[in-house]
Amino acid sequence: MYAKSLSPFWVNTLAIIGALVVVVGAWNILSLTTAAFAHGQIITLSANELALGPALALDPTVLNQLSATSTAPLTPVRLAIPAIGVEATVEQVGLKADGSMATPSNFENVAWYSLGAKPGAPGNAVIDGHVNNALTKAGVFEHLSSLTLGDALIVTDSSGNKLSYVVVGTQAYAANAAPDGAIFATSGPSQLVLITCDGQWDTANHQFDKRLVVTARLVH
Repeated sequence: MYAKSLSPFWVNTLAIIGALVVVVGAWNILSLTTAAFAHGQIITLSANELALGPALALDPTVLNQLSATSTAPLTPVRLAIPAIGVEATVEQVGLKADGSMATPSNFENVAWYSLGAKPGAPGNAVIDGHVNNALTKAGVFEHLSSLTLGDALIVTDSSGNKLSYVVVGTQAYAANAAPDGAIFATSGPSQLVLITCDGQWDTANHQFDKRLVVTARLVH
């Protein structure tokens, strides 16, 4: 028995078919991921997917941004989101008189819920920020809805230690229907959860009618 050599025509034809299969497969993965994100699904990724997965397709520039200098929990003083041009001071806040999370003192800063999890610790470190003032003044999270899977988030403490995260999901909720128990979880994987206003301005209640929640997973 022997293997018959293929003619150059068939070699080239098989190579083209193989390349088309790879391209179609990659397009299907991208389409499914984009569709899931567009419908506001929270997507859970494995450690391998966070590092190498096709759904994230991190380029070298992003990978360099994700070079964490710390693996221990930290108290954040700066938040960077390169994809939307955010470089913000982090304030520490607790609860308002009505029991809701307090907001930053101005439209440029963000606020970390200091009564909950720290970045790097188990559970969700929650950070909120203003989207705008419903008129013309833009807030730090004006473009938060533009984030996509795999975008980088970096928090830094006062000593320069950094923790890096990648976006794994997004969800919009009615203003009074956000699942606080899940958002402010103090157990489970270490995540950074960003919150801002979304939807339409409710003149009667002086607030937006939705809340946008972006979830990012710690990169080890």
